[in-house]
Amino acid sequence: MKNTTRSTVRPSQPIIEWQERYASSLGVQAYVYGFPWIYLSFLRWLWTTPGGYALQELRWLGTKPEKRKKQKFPWAPINSFFNAHHTATPDNATGGSPNPNLLYSVAWLDLGPEPIVLHVPEITDRYYCMQMVSLDSDNFAYVGTYATGTAAGDYLIAGPGWTGKVKKGVQDVLPRSRTPAALIFGRTKVKARDQSDLLLARSIQRRYRLTPLSDWPKLRPRRAHTKIKPHAFLNPRETSEGAWIEMNRAMEENPPGVPPGIDQSELLRLFATVGVGPGQSWLDQSPATKKGLAEGAREGLELLAEMAKGRGKTVRHWTFPPNYLGRSGQNSDFITRAAVQALAGIAAHDARQAVYVNTAFDCTGAQLAPESKYKITFGKNDFPAFDETYHGYWSLTLYQAPGYNLVNKSEHYTVSSDDPVNDDGGMVIYMQQDEPKAQLPTGEYWLQSPPSDPNITGIYLLLRVYVPGPEVWYTQTWLPPEIVPQH
Repeated sequence: MKNTTRSTVRPSQPIIEWQERYASSLGVQAYVYGFPWIYLSFLRWLWTTPGGYALQELRWLGTKPEKRKKQKFPWAPINSFFNAHHTATPDNATGGSPNPNLLYSVAWLDLGPEPIVLHVPEITDRYYCMQMVSLDSDNFAYVGTYATGTAAGDYLIAGPGWTGKVKKGVQDVLPRSRTPAALIFGRTKVKARDQSDLLLARSIQRRYRLTPLSDWPKLRPRRAHTKIKPHAFLNPRETSEGAWIEMNRAMEENPPGVPPGIDQSELLRLFATVGVGPGQSWLDQSPATKKGLAEGAREGLELLAEMAKGRGKTVRHWTFPPNYLGRSGQNSDFITRAAVQALAGIAAHDARQAVYVNTAFDCTGAQLAPESKYKITFGKNDFPAFDETYHGYWSLTLYQAPGYNLVNKSEHYTVSSDDPVNDDGGMVIYMQQDEPKAQLPTGEYWLQSPPSDPNITGIYLLLRVYVPGPEVWYTQTWLPPEIVPQH
């Protein structure tokens, strides 16, 4: 009887130059296109599974107990919230340019078996939002002050193609996710330097709730998720075969281009010629193709790292992101989706919800340097416009690269619209390593630059505007402040 068992031993094959070059060239584009599936799948594994929990625990070995108590890494079972009870500080080295002016609530959802019902309480005194992101790093829905109002509500969150019966009392008003896996980034505003308001924000967080539709409105114990497989690699920026294996596996579970997303079938057919995409296998590719893909991934990652510094309209050496940021992939801008959304920030807000204007340059065009001194001045009418009706606000925060983290060992890293202005209605901000004065007068603030360190490759500023005015989010005609070097 003929043995039909497929052999796991493959004969050696020669490297064919054209195959390698083709796979390398196409591999760059495939890596850029598919990077969100690699990175967000890794984060889902890291933030929801026992293996991910153990890996994060290893990162805290040797940390002082008082610091460990205040800073908890994001981890919760699938379909449940992790609530950060402290605002971001330099001790929270998770990257992604964390916002120190609010509390995060993070949840990974599995919408494959059934929809999830999100409950939010009535919130009338502050900005909050629940940003909902598919595995491709593009937003698909919002609940919050601006999107749905201040009233309490129960909102259906469903995966692609779901058309079942909705229970009475559940609002089916949100667009469907494009993928069964979805991420919620919840944000609850905290008034600057106000400990009592922090406690109020925490009480709001405790009332956010996620419930499978079949259980709603009853509360049941959290359900552990058992379907997430061990990850193919432990470094989200790895460019070896593990990255391609994970990309293919993630796309099999969460196919790109599924309605209500834009059709991407032509791209997927193209990438399939080098074994990338849903239903594709890395192991079945020729040695030449594998070698070319490895080269393409390395070049693709370098491209993303460079591109993550920003893209869009430049005004006074500040960069306004494209108006479609947050849904770049749905606008066929896959390099922005991979670099600015996924790599630099995991996900990005829709412009009408929030705009992040960024810079790494002073007013002369020179790169910001930690050892230099700078002065930023806001006149009374120079602040970015935001809609107070929806509790909008602005903040200016200093970060260090690489890693997109707050400046190490500093307590002076952010200024916001919560802070008092000077007698003229403006603000003066000093950015330097040493404290500019023993005691700054009202309306003057210090952003502390990091000490000179070969491991710090640069510094940059993010000016966030929540519920921005049209001159910020639409026409982008607002003039950001000049960063003036001081000698």
